Amino acid sequence: MNITKRESAYRIRVFCGKNEKGTPKFVYQTIRFDDPRFEGMTEKKRDKAVEAIGFEFEQQINSLAILPTITFRAFAEKWFTDYANIQQTTTTRERCEDFKERTYETIGDLRMDKIKTIHIQDFINSLTKPGVNKTNPEKGLSYKTIKHYRSFISEVFDYAIRIEMLTKNPCTNVKLPPPNQAERKIYTPEQAEEFVELLYSEAPLKYQLFASIAIICGLRRSEIVGLRFSDINIDTHILRIERAANYSRKKKEMYVGNTKTASSVRMIKLPQIIIDLFLRYKSQEMNSKKFMGIRHTDDDYLFCDTTYTKIMYNGLPYNYLKKMCKKHGMDFYGIHSMRHFVASAMIAKGTDVKTVADILGHSNPNTTLSVYTHAFNEVKAKATDEIVDMLHLNKKFGSRKTS
Repeated sequence: MNITKRESAYRIRVFCGKNEKGTPKFVYQTIRFDDPRFEGMTEKKRDKAVEAIGFEFEQQINSLAILPTITFRAFAEKWFTDYANIQQTTTTRERCEDFKERTYETIGDLRMDKIKTIHIQDFINSLTKPGVNKTNPEKGLSYKTIKHYRSFISEVFDYAIRIEMLTKNPCTNVKLPPPNQAERKIYTPEQAEEFVELLYSEAPLKYQLFASIAIICGLRRSEIVGLRFSDINIDTHILRIERAANYSRKKKEMYVGNTKTASSVRMIKLPQIIIDLFLRYKSQEMNSKKFMGIRHTDDDYLFCDTTYTKIMYNGLPYNYLKKMCKKHGMDFYGIHSMRHFVASAMIAKGTDVKTVADILGHSNPNTTLSVYTHAFNEVKAKATDEIVDMLHLNKKFGSRKTS
């Protein structure tokens, strides 16, 4: 910004990028000395006041986003400052920051208004190639990670559209690679039963309660870690889910925030087995706190560290349960796989999609349908078989052969 003082007015000049030939572009504003805003001011105070007006004008020019020639790298950094740091959870923001380096290397120096679908599609395709995955050089990145990359880029362009810098998002028609179905492993009912039997016979009460909520109610790990004692009503058997706890890799500590979506705030009816576990666990924790001279309140977090000064690190249940299963030669697919088991089990029993979505905390039943398409298709296939069985068609006519 530059302010020039003339005979009877000030001229404010603000830089607003370059044209296609690389020539700098400027926006001007002229303010006369007799402007009502300067009434009663000395010349010195008027000079100071016009600086504030110039600064405000510059901010307005920037906020109007009339610079579509800005590079993706520069605009993405603006997005982090103006949007992500304010609106996103710590975990989501840190994940997006992890994606910056690889994304900037490919499209970072391209102008926002020149980035086309093909540029992003080529980048997404490159993420599937061997050598991209640092953990396993023989493979590309996982479907889920690639999906997050596209979401990061798309959110940056969505922000550009919201502030009227652009009118189209080039990510709209970008296609992801086919998901690798082998990536998702789900317990069979027999495996789940075997796991629960081992859990109740060997695991400490804390992990019994934690894993039971996961494998019976289908809560996300972050939602379980974020529970307070007051979230469970022992009279009505209602569990209230209204927050989530995650780990910040940069700050190296747990933090508590909102649930994944607004629809994730929900209530679930608990079975008696979990209420019994909860009451036993609560009694154990109250006695332990009393021994340590700590006063218990129902606003305390359900799962804390051994000193009761911090919320439990969310990796502890995973580490314990994995070791427990390994010791007994049992498969362990992780905490989130228990959520998939709950969904699949409910679908297999004929639970309608809206109920499944409400229990899981999905924002839209369509999300549930898309994630568990295979499970719903199996139910549909069995439905026709049940009609055949009801009419005894196989028994009566199944052995007939055409002549």
